[in-house]
Amino acid sequence: MKAPKIIVVAALLATTVLPFGCRNRPAAIAVIPRTTATLLWEPMHLGVAEAAHGSGLSLYWNAPADEGDTEKQINLYSAVRTEDYRGIIFAPDETLASRSIVLQTVKSGTPVVIVDDKLGPPPGHLLSYVSSDEVIGSTLASQRLAQVLQGHGSIAIIGINPRSEGSLSREEDFEKALAVAAPNIRVTVRRFGDTVITHQQQIAQEIMNRTDHVDAIIALTPAATRGAYYAKLVSEPPSHVVILGFDQDLLLPLQTGDVDSIVVQDTREIGRIAMRNLQAQMRGETVEGITLVPPILLTRENLNSPAITRLWEFPLYRWSDL
Repeated sequence: MKAPKIIVVAALLATTVLPFGCRNRPAAIAVIPRTTATLLWEPMHLGVAEAAHGSGLSLYWNAPADEGDTEKQINLYSAVRTEDYRGIIFAPDETLASRSIVLQTVKSGTPVVIVDDKLGPPPGHLLSYVSSDEVIGSTLASQRLAQVLQGHGSIAIIGINPRSEGSLSREEDFEKALAVAAPNIRVTVRRFGDTVITHQQQIAQEIMNRTDHVDAIIALTPAATRGAYYAKLVSEPPSHVVILGFDQDLLLPLQTGDVDSIVVQDTREIGRIAMRNLQAQMRGETVEGITLVPPILLTRENLNSPAITRLWEFPLYRWSDL
C-alpha cells in the first residue's frame, strides 16, 4: 500500500470514526493520543479497538489536530474527566504538564494507562505504562548506522524534546548504544527540537550547510525526520547525508532512499496491551506495571514485509463491528 493513500484514508477515518462525546456513558473509555490520522497513532487506534471488540465498551478517540498542542490535549483530557468514562488511555504531549492531572484521575478512582511517556509516578493499582522499548530501538538504530557508515564518521542528533522524558531518555539510550556498536562514530551536533516541521527543516538545513559536515542525521521524532527529509530535498548541491529517523510518519522517503531507515513503534501492539491493561484495572486486577514492546527497524528492503504491513491495516478494519 502506498503511503499517500494510507494518509488519506487515515484522515477520513479520523473525521468519520470518532464516536461518542455524550455525558454519562457508563460503558465507555477514552483514548487521547498526541494527534490522530498518522502512521504512528492510527495503528494504536486499531490495537485498542481490536482488544475492546466484544467487550461492550464504547471508545472515545480524540486528540489535537497538531502534535505539540499541549494546551488542547490537556483541555481534552480535562473534559473527559468530567464525563463518566470508566478508564483513560493517554499519550502525554508534555510530561510535567500532564503529571498532576493524571494523578488526580487515579486518586479519584479512574484507571489510567500511560502510553509512550515516562510520566514519573510509579505504576500502581490504577496506573500502568505501555511503551516502545527504547533500548532495543536505540540498538537497532546504532547498529544500522554502524553498518551504513562502516563504523566511522560524525553525526548530528536533532529533535531532542526537553519537555518529554521519553525523548530525553531516547537520546541518552541512543548515545549509549552507539558507543557500543560504533565507538568511532562521533556525535558532533545536538539540537533541541519541537513539533514544528518547518523549524526542524531549518535546523537540518543549517547542519547540512556546515563547513564541518556530518555524515548522518539522527532524527528522534516524526517532525524531525520529516524536517530532515525536506531539508535534503531542497539542498543545493544535493546532500548525501544519511538520515535515520524514529517513529513512522512518511513511507515515500524510504522508497526513494532519501531516508535510510526508521525505528518504527509497534503501536498496534501497544494499543492492544494498553486496552487489555485498562480492562483488567477496571476489574480491580493487578497488571504488569511497565510493559515494553519491541520496535522494528524499517528499511526499503522490509517495507512490504508482513511485520510492517500489519501496522497499516487500520483502513480495512470494520469499525462498525466494535
